[in-house]
Amino acid sequence: MNKTMMIVSGVVAGLSLTAAASATFHLMQIEQVIGSVNGDNTAQAIQLRMRAGTQNFVGQSRLVAFDASGANPIVVMDIPSNVANSGAGVRVLVSTANFNALTAPACTPDFVMTTPIPASYFNGGKLVFENDTSTLIAWNLAWGGANYTGTNTGATFNDADGNFNPPFASALPSSGYAAIHYTGTATGVSTTNAADYELTGDTTTWTNNGGASFTLTPPGSPCPGDVANNDGMVDVDDLNAILSAFGTSVGVGDPRDTANGDGFVDVDDLNVILANFGNTCP
Repeated sequence: MNKTMMIVSGVVAGLSLTAAASATFHLMQIEQVIGSVNGDNTAQAIQLRMRAGTQNFVGQSRLVAFDASGANPIVVMDIPSNVANSGAGVRVLVSTANFNALTAPACTPDFVMTTPIPASYFNGGKLVFENDTSTLIAWNLAWGGANYTGTNTGATFNDADGNFNPPFASALPSSGYAAIHYTGTATGVSTTNAADYELTGDTTTWTNNGGASFTLTPPGSPCPGDVANNDGMVDVDDLNAILSAFGTSVGVGDPRDTANGDGFVDVDDLNVILANFGNTCP
């Protein structure tokens, strides 16, 4: 191979690598968002979930919040680096420093958010996961029902028609401990925000890229993970209760549905047990 061909081959290879890298963060859901923990607007968390493998090049992406008219964008997190793990269902966790001490165990996010979603955006607003130049909008989550009047469009690889509207009917919760949660599967696409999201119960589970889980529970609530017999301990009885019902619908309100109030016993509920195994409650 002559020198000219070597140079051309090198350039082509470099462009191919760049193109591949730029396409490896976009198959991603905004899975769960909490804008306030019991009225503390500085305690926030955003959980992303990969829809496929090799989606860990998130250093090329950012999270941007918009007001009720879809204007006044605020970059709440320009993700500074990639994450190590990828695969369908693998999470990326972003949270504020004030959120991290409220979970059990203390939350260790992948990235610490220093610019939270403004409280003025809670009644109607939108959160977007996009590339660093906003030329590729991968996923939108708008909330507030009719209070949100802005656009809600993005790429079609996560939503068939590229329109994520209508918005989720409720505001971003500003009191209590509930979050907005995507109800679809790990590989699921968007239909509309109104159809795809729900409000969780007061107990939520948050998971970082390494697979560690952290439970947010109101003070005085039952011990997170104590689902079998309310004995103040998370032990093998609780693990067996989850495993015996794993993969089944137990109905909203069943103590074994400890993670997110979706009525199913699945890996989210198992993670609550594993994250708190061996704990005792006062």
